[in-house]
Amino acid sequence: MMALIYILLVLSILLNLLFLIFDVIPYLVPDFKRKFRKYKSEKIDIVDIEKKILDVSLEIIKKKKSIMTWHPSNLYLSFQSRFRGRVSTEFKNYNYPRAYLMYGISDYLIKTKNEVKLAELKRYFDKYYISDNGQPRFIINKVDQAVFGIVAINLYSVYKEDKYRTFVSIIFEFISINYSKNKIVLYRENTINELNDTIGMIVPFLVRYYEFLKNPLALKIARNQLTFFIEYGTDMNTYLPSHGINRKNGIKIGSNNWGRGIGWFFIGLKDFYEISGEFEEQYLGLCNTVLQLKNNEGLWGQFPGSDDTFDASSSTLIIYSLPPEEYNMYKVLNLLSKYISKEGFILQTSGDTERPNSYSKVFGKSELSQGILLLILGKYKN
Repeated sequence: MMALIYILLVLSILLNLLFLIFDVIPYLVPDFKRKFRKYKSEKIDIVDIEKKILDVSLEIIKKKKSIMTWHPSNLYLSFQSRFRGRVSTEFKNYNYPRAYLMYGISDYLIKTKNEVKLAELKRYFDKYYISDNGQPRFIINKVDQAVFGIVAINLYSVYKEDKYRTFVSIIFEFISINYSKNKIVLYRENTINELNDTIGMIVPFLVRYYEFLKNPLALKIARNQLTFFIEYGTDMNTYLPSHGINRKNGIKIGSNNWGRGIGWFFIGLKDFYEISGEFEEQYLGLCNTVLQLKNNEGLWGQFPGSDDTFDASSSTLIIYSLPPEEYNMYKVLNLLSKYISKEGFILQTSGDTERPNSYSKVFGKSELSQGILLLILGKYKN
């Protein structure tokens, strides 16, 4: 009888610990940090911050462990997610956060003419992502992987190795096959709901692919993707995108003020507008709307307009997508400096989204925000 009582006591302690780890700490820690974080002086050392951001970004890609928060905070959902294997190591390492990080690093290093560190990135990319004949060292089966193609384009622009052209063409083939089968590029094969994530994954790549090889099909696919989403998935007055569209009945689904989703749509819209001049009304209209949705820090939350808690992915994607005259490097780093750790990590990115209307309540570091921050810094190196 006593043995049973001890077993039940141990199980009770374990369950309470798990509840604390998954359902309490993820909520309390970010809030605690926000309340007790010291504001930095307005005088910031741009050179020092830039160096730390770059150095820690290079360290991130050298490690196989992802820093993005992938699992839900809820205890049951977290175990369910892990059991299903939804976020395997392969999924994390060959997905959009790491792709955008390497895109940001490569773009920044090329613009700053840092040949030594670019060679470091090249060694890593060559070892883990591309074989000597240009074949990917991973299975290309998600639109999330398209941005790896931009990394290859950037490396080709410097090293002129044919394997990067081959790699890029394989990425484009995956997208074009998806497009030819479905008339738009689906976020996932055989899904009813099309998400705005797709635009942020494929349109930047398609624009760069067009610039690289002058293939008009790339712009056609990008234009068609944006046209579809603008027609069925955006608000006519604010130009904000819904998270998704039910393709069967055309109904908008999910939040239309999910910050990262606004960013996914915005970054694709920006890149296409800049190369073609098309969708000017939508681009300028969305610029006007997001500027009205700033929080009292001049940044954006996970759900701008209804939740002002800073989200690094919302803020960096939106800042990058706005016209360059809205900011300069000093202004960007001054706004974000309180959320940049002494090591150079940008903090407080909301975790991976389970599905529309099921958004993460956990915040942490992320390769995505780190990469977009480097894209922003590179933007002001021209």
